[in-house]
This record gives sequence, structure tokens and C-alpha cells, in this order.
Amino acid sequence: MSEQTEQHGTDQKATSKKDAAMYGRVTKKKTKETIRYNEKIYKHVYDYRETFKSAFDYSGIGMALLTPDGNILDANNALSTFVGYSRAELADLNFLDLGHPDDNQNDRSLLNRMLTNVLNYYSLEKRYISKQNTILWGMHTVSKVYNEAGQLQHYVLQVVDITRRKNLTDELNRKNSELEAIRSGLINRIDQLEELNHIIAHNLRGPANNIVLLVDMLKDKYEEKDTDGLRLEMEEIVQYLKEGSGSLVTSLNTLMDVVRISMSREIPFDDCDVYAMCHEILDQLNSTIFETGAFVQLELEIKKIHYPKVFLESIIYNLLSNALKYISPDRIPDILLRTYEQDGKIVLSVKDNGLGIDLVKYGNKIFKLNQVFHKRPDSKGVGLYITRAQIESFGGSIQVKSRENEGSEFIVTF
Repeated sequence: MSEQTEQHGTDQKATSKKDAAMYGRVTKKKTKETIRYNEKIYKHVYDYRETFKSAFDYSGIGMALLTPDGNILDANNALSTFVGYSRAELADLNFLDLGHPDDNQNDRSLLNRMLTNVLNYYSLEKRYISKQNTILWGMHTVSKVYNEAGQLQHYVLQVVDITRRKNLTDELNRKNSELEAIRSGLINRIDQLEELNHIIAHNLRGPANNIVLLVDMLKDKYEEKDTDGLRLEMEEIVQYLKEGSGSLVTSLNTLMDVVRISMSREIPFDDCDVYAMCHEILDQLNSTIFETGAFVQLELEIKKIHYPKVFLESIIYNLLSNALKYISPDRIPDILLRTYEQDGKIVLSVKDNGLGIDLVKYGNKIFKLNQVFHKRPDSKGVGLYITRAQIESFGGSIQVKSRENEGSEFIVTF
């Protein structure tokens, strides 16, 4: 019995050694496989990181890794070259420090939407300010990167330099604006030529014919011929000749003024002090202001206007003197002269509470020559015609808002 027990124990020990040896071989094999697998994973991760690092460092597009707050963790050479800061300097900045202050609010708003998972990425064109304090343009994209737990790890910023494209676009827009101004100028010139033709046909022909007729009468009187009762006394003939020649000279002077204005491309532009200019003109109109009891206000948001001084003085004088000329007898004259900016252009307006104009009846005649809408001894219908020519010769425009018996507003856009 003891021999059997002893033999059984010996068999168990042999089996245990055999199992242990087999287990060791299996464990060793599994360990080697695990090591090879881990090495493979590590190599894959390493290769991936090296590929990303190489793509990041040598990309032609500016790139940066950002914290959720926008601080720069790392930036590549392209971004460094774009903004002029070294990579070490960029690592101490927030990406908003590189942006133009006027554009950063939009970035902040979009970044907040990303933080609240409304957006996963966004793109926009924005301005950057380089280390040399120059303005650059970039097509700017920010996207999210998550870790294995699905939590936001960082942002990736990508910036494409579009400064040259923007500059070319701006230059193209400027050229288009210049061409549009030239086109408008040509149209205005054609309109002015047609109007001059009209003036010559009507305003000059009448006085000239009258003078010819009166000269014939003088000749008849000198030869003592009676032309069917059309003979006039000498004093009457002289008076009519004086009036006819005066009208002819006035029309010729007006034509000369219009032609001079139309051809005045070489007149120098001045930085006109609008406040000082308005007060000089109001001093000239002081007696009229005193007689009418007019209240004249100035609201000058734009203090200086770059324009030929002689023309700007004439424009303001004509508009103010018209406002004082056509006052309503039913109320104290109230005149407001304003300057302001609208749609990137300087605007000057003169508003009154005077007689006003019926635009339905006279709207297309207001800026024509010799058009008078209220009977006044000193009304000749020339001032607004000259004013329009002065404004349109330099690419501007003038319009009027008016209601009869309520007042008018003349609006000049330079």
C-alpha cells in the first residue's frame, strides 16, 4: 500500500512538472505575441504621430493646435512665416491675439457655439495683424479633436494666406468703381451737351431774333419807311434792344459757366473746413437772416470735405440762399445744414420749412435752366442748374425731397 501511494505521488510530481513546463511554454509564447502586438501598435501609433508631425510641420498651410480656451499649444512654420512671430512666441499667445480686433467678436461667437456642440468646425475670412503691424487676410478654419474618451482634447486651426487674392479683389473693385464713375461722367456729359443744345436752340434764339427784328426797325426808321404799323418809337427800340442783349449776355454767361465747370478736371481739391466755410457764407447772408428772422442750425458730423473749395462754397451758398429766399410767410424760417456719412460716402443736406415744391408737377424740372416755381423778383432759375453741374462734374449727385407748403431738403452726395 505504501509502495502504491509512493508511486502515485511520484506520478503526480511528474505530471505537475510536465504541466508547468507546458504552461511556461504557452505563457512565453503568449508573452512574445503580446510584445510583438504591442510593438506593432506602438510602431503604428509612432508612425501615425510622425506622419501627423511631418504634415503639421511642413504643411504649406498655417496650422496650430489650440486649447479649448484658444491658447496656442504649438504652431507650424507656415503660420509662423505668415504672421511673423517665431513658434516660441506663438506658444505664448492666444490665437485671438493675432486677429484684427474688429473680426475677433465673430470668432468668439463661433468658438462658443463649438464649445456647446452646436458646431464641429467653422470657416471664415478674417484679418490678421502681423508682428510688423501689417494687415493680412486668411481663410481661417477651426475644427475639433477628441480623445479616446470622446472628450474635447484640442482644436486644430488652419489658415490659408489669401492676402494677395484680397488685394487683387479690392484693386478690381476700385477699377470697377473708377470705370463706373467714368461711365456716369460720360452719361452726365452727354446729358449736359443735350441740355446745352436745348439752351442754344431756345434761350439764345429768342433774344437773337428780337435783336435782328429791332435792328430792322431801326433801319426802317432811319430810312423813314412804315412797315404796316410795326414801327416803334426810338426809345422803345433802344429799351428792347437793351433787354434783348442783356438776356443774350446772361444766357451766354450761364453757358460759359457750365462749360467751364464741365471742363474743370484740373481744379485742385482742398481739405475744406466745412464749419469755417459755413460761417463765412452765413456772414455773407447775415442781412437776409436778420430780415427774415431765420433760425439756421449746423449739424456737422463730417468736419472736412475733400473737394474744390470754390465749388463747395458755391454749392453751400446756393442751397442756403435758396432756403432763405423761398421762406413761408406763415412761420419762422428754420434751416438745418447737416454733413454725415452714408454707405461710405459723404453727404451734405440743407433742409428748410419754406414754401416747398410740388414734385409731381415740377419734379423733372427742378435742376433745369431758367425754371422758376415761385414768383420772386430775383428768381432766375440758374442757381440749382449751376449747382447740379458743379456736383455732377466730380461724380456726385443731388436730389430733392419736398412737399408744397411744408418745405424742402436738398441732399448732395459727394
